[in-house]
Amino acid sequence: MTARQSRTKRNTGRQHSPRTVGVLHRFFSAMTGILGLILVLGLSLGILVLLSAALIHGYRYATSSEYLALQEIEIKGNQRLTYAEILKLMQVDTGQNMLKMNISRMQKKLAENPWVKEARVRRDFPNQLHVNIREKQASFWVQNDNNLYYADKKGRTIEPLTPERLVSLPVLYLHDGAQSRHVAGIVTTLEKRRFPFSIQDISWIRITETGRVHMYIHGLDLELSLDCRELEQQTDKLNLVWSDLRRRQDINDIKRITVAGENAWVAYQTQAKPEN
Repeated sequence: MTARQSRTKRNTGRQHSPRTVGVLHRFFSAMTGILGLILVLGLSLGILVLLSAALIHGYRYATSSEYLALQEIEIKGNQRLTYAEILKLMQVDTGQNMLKMNISRMQKKLAENPWVKEARVRRDFPNQLHVNIREKQASFWVQNDNNLYYADKKGRTIEPLTPERLVSLPVLYLHDGAQSRHVAGIVTTLEKRRFPFSIQDISWIRITETGRVHMYIHGLDLELSLDCRELEQQTDKLNLVWSDLRRRQDINDIKRITVAGENAWVAYQTQAKPEN
């Protein structure tokens, strides 16, 4: 055999080079990793599908179960609004499923009522609903656009008067430039019983731009005039004068009491008695 034939034979039996083997190894490793990832993703997707189906089935069962049917509705804090009116505002009644209730919508509907200051609704599983209401308190009637409205202790309107639910309150007149803080101060003073009468005895209250308050006591046909800026001292002086008039049995003959600073003036209904 010649040397050339020997070299040809050796070339024919040569194995793949190390570089080629490395490329093939990396290729098969990558394919194995991809197939493994696809398998993991497939298993995960299958598990998610099963969990979703189980959750949907569970939700459908829960929303149709009598165990979660509303049986008791507790309402606290309402004075003006009735139990039935609150349920109508919330659009809820016993028998409804607890999970189907939209608590945010209920609270929003309650808050839209002019008498509701704050409303909170809470579910108590499995079958109770708790509602807490804070209502606005009407202290006056005020005239606006030729209509009478209920108003709070700062003179802010709440809603128009209606004959089916009429509550007698004093009419409030605010002159241009009068400050609403004076209104709140008068109501607070009345609530603390610093006046010798209650708010139910007052027919109307007028506050001027100079800060003076005029009140009319309908049962006595008596008008009072005080300074809102010194209300505490003024009511102390008024109570002394009032007690003295009661003691002298003159209170029914008085037409007007005016308090200014440290002084008080009394006007009688007739000229039979002099002014003091």
